[in-house]
Amino acid sequence: MSNETLSVLTSTTSLLISIAVFWVAFSQMKIASAKVKLDLYNRRFNIYQITLDYYFSLWNDPYPTVTEKSFLFTKAFRESKFLFKDNDNVYKTLEKIHKKGAKIRFYKEYKYEMEHNLTKDKLDLDTLHKESSEALLELENDLIALENYIQKYIQFNSTSGWSLFK
Repeated sequence: MSNETLSVLTSTTSLLISIAVFWVAFSQMKIASAKVKLDLYNRRFNIYQITLDYYFSLWNDPYPTVTEKSFLFTKAFRESKFLFKDNDNVYKTLEKIHKKGAKIRFYKEYKYEMEHNLTKDKLDLDTLHKESSEALLELENDLIALENYIQKYIQFNSTSGWSLFK
């Protein structure tokens, strides 16, 4: 084999190896991008699920269970600030749910403490019940608003990651 043929063969082989390495690197970049997208989706959807659990807990569960769900919701609420854009109103809506949930929890806690003789305070239970009931009814509207705001983030249609050409 002549030196020219060997040189062309070596250059062609080097070019093919470079193309293969580029293709593998490009594929890895797309996979990594899709994984980040999926991770964000999972975290955002988890916030929605925790909010929904908290909502149902506020409606149905007794005081101790509501408190447990409240801790999870508060963590998700705080985390949402970093996962959604400010102008999408997700954080603001979760903040409304958080405030209304606090009213409902306070009523449930106070009622529980009165029923079990754990408090000597004499708050007006009727007023607390009225405020709690109003907050529960308003909570439905906040949940619907949250679903509308969060929809574009949790509507998972594709796993394709970053693309050079769209």
